[in-house]
Amino acid sequence: MNVLLLSMPDSFEHMPSLAIRMPNGALSALAGNVDPHHRVAIADLILCQDKVRETVVKLVREWEPDVVGLSVMTFQRQTARRLVELVRSLRPSVRVVVGGYDPSLAPEAYTDGTADFIVRGEGELTFRELLRALESGSSFEGIAGLWYRDGEAYRRNPPRPVTRLESGELRLPRRDARVLKGYTMLGRQVDVVETSRGCTFDCSFCSIIEMRGRNFHTYSFERVIEDIRDAQARGARTIFIVDDNISLNVKRFEALCRALIEARLNRLDYMVQAMTSAIANAADTLPPLMRQAGFRYVFLGI
Repeated sequence: MNVLLLSMPDSFEHMPSLAIRMPNGALSALAGNVDPHHRVAIADLILCQDKVRETVVKLVREWEPDVVGLSVMTFQRQTARRLVELVRSLRPSVRVVVGGYDPSLAPEAYTDGTADFIVRGEGELTFRELLRALESGSSFEGIAGLWYRDGEAYRRNPPRPVTRLESGELRLPRRDARVLKGYTMLGRQVDVVETSRGCTFDCSFCSIIEMRGRNFHTYSFERVIEDIRDAQARGARTIFIVDDNISLNVKRFEALCRALIEARLNRLDYMVQAMTSAIANAADTLPPLMRQAGFRYVFLGI
């Protein structure tokens, strides 16, 4: 099947696109975890904010997608609706799948016919199973984490439990599926990597608890190193580690810093999200290791 995955062109007001153009890591993770015979293209539309329509028209005509997937946050909902209208006008037979924070937390907003399928929560395994069902013509009923259109109604399957990253079930992201270029952070080519998912706190400003509950799962350092090397080989000089709370386990964070140094990956620049209290409580050990490992920017949750 031909699959086209789109992230929205809207950017956060505190992350101007002139300075920061990040790839959508969720889409490359989806691409890496579908069956390999599918033909997948990823288009981060933040890279073409001045010619979104022209770019989407070109991609739909070139790729002739059977499935179009959109990753959507709440402030991007109206843009997603317009893109769905455009895609369907170009290719009426296309099946539209939406996922991400907004469809996961407000799925009813997409049950007006906007989407054929709504993926709630983590999407890698749900999306893989959805493509298998579409390809074989089998039922969608047993696919956890999926809402699907059935005539005028929407069927609501049970949620999918969070994936235990330690199991090794999730494959590496497929960065080679990206069809646009220009990811930058302050003038340097940037990519995203995750080493863990989840958090056990319940901060009022954070939505991750609503997405996946209070839990914390980690990838092996071997997998993280392989992922970073892949990003580096494709030109990245800055890595944004997108973990929900990498500082939840300070000892693990310190061990990760040592692993980066040992692998000689500390010549890259790293950005990370972290808690002020965790860094302060480990002030004698963690910050010096972070600096040696290449960490240059920290987004602090206060």
